[in-house]
Amino acid sequence: MRKGWITFCLVVLVSLASVCGAQAQPTLNTYMGWGSPVNATANEKFFMEQTGIKIQYLNQSMGEVEVRVKAEAPNFNADMVMCVGAPLVFHAKKNGWIEPYVSPAWKGANPIFYDPQGYWYNQGNFSFVLVGNKDRLAKAGYKMPESWKDLLDPKWKGEILMASPISSGTANLIRYTFLSLYGEKGGWEFLDALDKNIHHYTRSGSAPADMVARGEFMLGIAPTDNIMSLQKQGYPLIWSVPREGTGYDGIFAFIFKGTKKLDLAKKIIDSLGGQSFNDLVAGIGYITPRPAKNLLFGVTPPKFIPIDFEYVIDKKAEWNEIWKAKMREGK
Repeated sequence: MRKGWITFCLVVLVSLASVCGAQAQPTLNTYMGWGSPVNATANEKFFMEQTGIKIQYLNQSMGEVEVRVKAEAPNFNADMVMCVGAPLVFHAKKNGWIEPYVSPAWKGANPIFYDPQGYWYNQGNFSFVLVGNKDRLAKAGYKMPESWKDLLDPKWKGEILMASPISSGTANLIRYTFLSLYGEKGGWEFLDALDKNIHHYTRSGSAPADMVARGEFMLGIAPTDNIMSLQKQGYPLIWSVPREGTGYDGIFAFIFKGTKKLDLAKKIIDSLGGQSFNDLVAGIGYITPRPAKNLLFGVTPPKFIPIDFEYVIDKKAEWNEIWKAKMREGK
C-alpha cells in the first residue's frame, strides 16, 4: 500500500512539473506577413533560442494581415505584428493602435529603419534597381545609364520597361521614389518624359527583369528579388543603382496597444535589432538595419532616397488618378 502511494505521488509530481513547465513557456501571439519557410526559421528556431519566447503566429500575406488588423481594431487578437508593409504601419500609428517602445537594442542601427519614438521597427528593406541586357547594350554601343535622368535620352525610346503602379506594388514604390526625389511637380515632369521612352507597362513588377534578361528590351526598372536567379540561369542581365540612389519599402514590426504581454513583445523587438537577426534577414535577401551580407549588394547597402511614408501613403489614390490621366498605359 505504501509503495503504491509513493508511486502515485511520483506520478503526480511529474505531471505537475510538466504542467508548470508548459505554463512557464512564455508565448506571444503575432500576425506574420512572411512566407512559411521564413516563419519556420525565425519562429521555430531564432526567437526561441534568442529570447525563450514561443511565437504563436498567424501566417498570411501582408495585404491579408492589413485587412485583419483593420477589421479587429481597436481590440486586437494578437500582441504584435511582424513583416507588414508601410501602409498598415502608418495607418495604425495615425489611428493610435500602436504601443510605442524605444528599444535600446536598436541603438547604432541605421536610423531610417526605426521610428525615433518607437512606433515601428523596419526589419529590412526591399528595393529596385536599373537592369540592362549586356549583349544588346554592347551591340548598340551603349553603356548603362549613370543617372535616372539619363533614361530620358531619346536613344532609349521603346527600349525601357517598367510595371504599372496601378497593378504593381513595386511600381508604386518606383513612382513614389521619383516623386520624393524630384518633388511632386518635378517628379511628374520626370515620369511624363520617361513615359515617352517606355515601350509598355507590365502588370507584374518582376516582368521587366525577365524580358530584359531575354533580350526583348535593353533596359528595365525592376525589383531586386529575381535578379540573382536570372543571372545564375546564364542570362546576360546586369544591374546598377544610379547615382541619385533608389527607393525602398520595408517589412515592419510594431506592438499593439492593449497587449497584456508588453514585456514579451519588447523582448522580441529587442531581438530584431541585434546582429544575429540582421544576418538572418540579409540571408533571405533584405537590406538590413545593420551591416550584413546581402544576396545582391553584399555588405554595402545602396544609397537610399529619403521617403516620407505617411505622405506618400495618403497621396496614393490621388496619384493613381493622375497616372491614369497622364500615362499611356494602353500602349
